[in-house]
Amino acid sequence: MRRLARPLGVPAALALAGLAAAGCGGAADAEEKPARSVSPSASAPAKPAPVTEKPAPPAALLPGAARIVRPEIAPANGEKVGVGQPIAVVFKQQKVAKELRAGIEGRLKVSTSPKVPGAWYWDETKGDTRVHFRPEKFWPAGTKVTLDARLAGVKLGTGTAADRDRTVTFTIGDSMVNTVDLKAHTLTVVRNGRTLRTIPISGGDESKGFGTRQGIKTILAKEGRVIMDSRSIGIPRNHPDGFYGSYDYSMRETISGEFVHAAPDNAESFGKENVSHGCIGMSTENAKWLYGLSRKGDVVEVKGGVKPKPMDRFGNGYGDWNIDWQEWLKGSALGLRTG
Repeated sequence: MRRLARPLGVPAALALAGLAAAGCGGAADAEEKPARSVSPSASAPAKPAPVTEKPAPPAALLPGAARIVRPEIAPANGEKVGVGQPIAVVFKQQKVAKELRAGIEGRLKVSTSPKVPGAWYWDETKGDTRVHFRPEKFWPAGTKVTLDARLAGVKLGTGTAADRDRTVTFTIGDSMVNTVDLKAHTLTVVRNGRTLRTIPISGGDESKGFGTRQGIKTILAKEGRVIMDSRSIGIPRNHPDGFYGSYDYSMRETISGEFVHAAPDNAESFGKENVSHGCIGMSTENAKWLYGLSRKGDVVEVKGGVKPKPMDRFGNGYGDWNIDWQEWLKGSALGLRTG
């Protein structure tokens, strides 16, 4: 049977990465350009070139603001995440004027050990303003990252200010870069530069408009056993393309419902054809093995489709790595920071 949709219920933390969930392979309503995969290296240079930071202007302050916004920050303090995890600061339902952004960036200090230069990038999607920080290439494994967000009383807009200062420290785990080849029907797992396994898979059925989004994504959450229901993408269960069931070892890639997971009901298609509604399905044995090695922020790069459907840049997960570095720098108010 041809399955794969979204689960019934989405962890609230996923709101940091985008919008409310649609269905497996369902389109997000992000108002932006398609992503373009740039395949950054899994490791940064051992000795980064010296960085000259552009001075930040003083942030505009708004004491006694009529409206206070508490920025949402990911990852969480104390987390260990994959090499593809950006830092995300999201001002929910709040537009931030461009003339205020340089001052705000100056209040968002990122410190890393070892030193890894990076930059912030601003985006507005569905009424939210988000600012993400990433290096040019994937984080080096083992990097310790601290965000000192000194935003208390900082003006965000007319009558609106941020609520308080926050400090978040997290660590980058082992490098896990998974490459999905939709043409070859495989997922190749590379951990710390070493290829561990090439897994036969089945991706989204492009002939029915269910193609898997291509480009670089990250694991948003390890959700384990997930109930998937075709009604979540507008397909009745009794339709020829309908489905309902639970699937184990599910790891979410997009808010709209693309997962990497066990799909034993599609076993005859692994390594041969793409028959899902957008998810990457594999045997239970392989899914269990991959689930045990993986964490939030690990990289999943998808390529090889006949009718490419690009990964959203923002609003449907973390599509940050599909943006060319020079374009990323242009999306920053201050440019390169020392890290």
